[in-house]
Amino acid sequence: MKPRLALFPSVALLTLALPLACAAATPVYRTFGDWVVACDNGARCEAIGMQDAYPQLVLRLVLEGGPTAEPVLTLESDAPVDPRGLRLDGGRFAAAALVRPGEGVQSIGRDGAQVRAFLDAIRNGAHLQAGAGEDAPTASLSGLSAALLLIDETQGRLDTVTALRRRGPLPAARVPAAPVLPAPVPPVPAPSLGEDEAQALIARVRLQAAPEVAREDCFVDAAEAFDAAGALDGDEALVMLECWRGAYQSSSLLFRTRRDGSGKAVRLRLPLPVQVEGERRVVDAFTNVDFSAGHLSHMAKGRGIADCGESASWTYDGRDFRLQRFHLLDRCRGGAPGEWPALWRSRGD
Repeated sequence: MKPRLALFPSVALLTLALPLACAAATPVYRTFGDWVVACDNGARCEAIGMQDAYPQLVLRLVLEGGPTAEPVLTLESDAPVDPRGLRLDGGRFAAAALVRPGEGVQSIGRDGAQVRAFLDAIRNGAHLQAGAGEDAPTASLSGLSAALLLIDETQGRLDTVTALRRRGPLPAARVPAAPVLPAPVPPVPAPSLGEDEAQALIARVRLQAAPEVAREDCFVDAAEAFDAAGALDGDEALVMLECWRGAYQSSSLLFRTRRDGSGKAVRLRLPLPVQVEGERRVVDAFTNVDFSAGHLSHMAKGRGIADCGESASWTYDGRDFRLQRFHLLDRCRGGAPGEWPALWRSRGD
């Protein structure tokens, strides 16, 4: 099986950061030690700290863009965590009192000032533990300080009173407003394909695309493939040819083709607004693909429990597929299934 089916391309991404003015919110995805930072097109940033250990604690920080936004910090665990038992590098610390008792997801602090105080207390540490001993659930703090600094830079908070890492005397008013998210794209109504038309289109595209299927080393036999076709509009259709199949997901190659049978089918490749090692990321193999009523979706799990992966959805506007949302987490560390940070959102998400 091709590695990109289950192990999608690593996105230990070297992406472009937002300008300090936040005039154009270019998504950011970076990894520092055991922390991942993702900032989306609305300048909302999420930082997640986790390590490859069990049991573990997961620290999750979310901060919207804009001068009035306040950070939200949570501590996630499989078992209740008694704040009185929290240890920073093996020792007690006063800021542990800011963790609210509870189960599963526990809030830290009651306001932004308390969240910043907690981050100030732990950012230079190595580990946060729920209790003593080697088997105590642990959150790694390696990379936290750099993650906080990137959020400050991305959101234009450096040297302001709102900063997470590099706080200064500048007023909150110096932080740029968060960009307005794009409006959702309404799909174009399309007459449906009949079963006979759909099967004829699939057979024709299978024949035309045979060289490309061979180049991609598709191993799902055409006779056993779960192929599908759907109408884009009255003139065009989208044909999905299954290419690879694994234990918990499969990937397909997609083609646009004329419904009247004329012309050559064209492979669908959709760019995403992130850069991987200096190159623009493109989806050209769609995993767990679904196309219905003008909406196209792709979801690639990094492994079966879905603690990592990527998902994206697009809407066909009558000419092109327009990105509506994109989520990514490339670290498989046992977090909650499908809780991957957003890199692109539409208004209302």
